[in-house]
Amino acid sequence: MSTDPNFTNFVGLSSILTVYPQDQLAPAIDSTGLAQEYLNWMTKHADPQAFQQTLTTYANIAANFPLPQQPGQVQQQILADATMGPIGRRIIRLWYLSTWYTSEPPDPNLDGQVVSMNAYTMGLAWDAAQAHPMGYSELHFGYWAVAPPNNDVSPNQFPNVNTTSTPSPEAVTAAAERPTALQRGGI
Repeated sequence: MSTDPNFTNFVGLSSILTVYPQDQLAPAIDSTGLAQEYLNWMTKHADPQAFQQTLTTYANIAANFPLPQQPGQVQQQILADATMGPIGRRIIRLWYLSTWYTSEPPDPNLDGQVVSMNAYTMGLAWDAAQAHPMGYSELHFGYWAVAPPNNDVSPNQFPNVNTTSTPSPEAVTAAAERPTALQRGGI
């Protein structure tokens, strides 16, 4: 990781705000440079005094509180603050949506600029949704036209199940009594 204290504090704060580990946001061998790109973007586009105040406040939190207490302190001292709160929320949006909004709350119909193509394809929203960006794939063009091999063991492959038999009354009762699980991030 960089020796720049602003970079260190930005990645540490980003880790708490996004709930992604620092080594995933800014890996030791970083081929994308996304954390540095976001820091440069914030330095150029955010209110300089509010952004520096946010980084300084996080540095004080990191120095004075053990890691388990830091998220609560970030909530109290940064996100709840009228000046630093919007900066914190913009950092979250940068990492997840790769988009810079100048209005608070953001209005996607009137505002929003994607930071870069690199940022768009690496946005945390795709990882959280276990999806890939629309219009982007790391596979070769036309990969979808070729059927997967017969020995495909991907987690998306459905097992062969007997769908011709009728479930037993006990199985129907057990299924009806089982609570319905919510999907990750769903309502």
